[in-house]
Amino acid sequence: MACPHPLRKGNRSPGPNLGLMRLGPFLLLLTVVAVLTLAVTWYVVAGRWLPSLSPPSFTDPAVQARRDFYRNHPGEKPLNWLIGRKAQEFHRLRPMGRFRLHKNDCSDYVDCIVDDALGAQARFRRHSDHHILMRTRGLWDVFYWDRHAPLLPGDVISVEHSPHYEPYEGAIWHVGVLGADGSVYDWSKLRSWPSARYGCNSVEWFTRHSTGPESVIIWRLKAVYRYKARPVPR
Repeated sequence: MACPHPLRKGNRSPGPNLGLMRLGPFLLLLTVVAVLTLAVTWYVVAGRWLPSLSPPSFTDPAVQARRDFYRNHPGEKPLNWLIGRKAQEFHRLRPMGRFRLHKNDCSDYVDCIVDDALGAQARFRRHSDHHILMRTRGLWDVFYWDRHAPLLPGDVISVEHSPHYEPYEGAIWHVGVLGADGSVYDWSKLRSWPSARYGCNSVEWFTRHSTGPESVIIWRLKAVYRYKARPVPR
């Protein structure tokens, strides 16, 4: 914002500040770039919404959903286990080759797992370049992980710094899925590697470079969907 220009001698008003006029479009461009950068960071890190600081507490509907599930589906696992098992299946079968969509390999892999596990079909089965369920806000509880809260099979784990290389300023976040066996499954390709890798590692290894208080984010299927109180929207 320009400071008031002192009046010149006489009653004549000051002319336009040519320096500020030339600077105006540049400042506008910087503002637009800054806003876009924040928007992209918000999207990549938090899936278009901000995480809470702790895991969700069980509400009465969630408690009722869990009680009804175990009464009506004896011996069956909650729906999130399907995501964990699908992650193990993708790791074993390598169904798609190179996962690459909008230059974001790891999230493409994870989003395909989630869609395939919950009945929406992975995008490559639909001959599409769009994902469905990880973009549906109402399906997920999103929170920062404090390394103490228990993780569930099918949890999507996003880390500020990939475990595959040393941390550096401005690194893009990395993401994987917790399998039914307690391992984290991911897909990654570095320039220094001769081929892509389907990862299967411990939670401790996967989060080893992301030790800050807000450096690990969990996406967890909400309890009412885990326990089949509501059908998962397609």
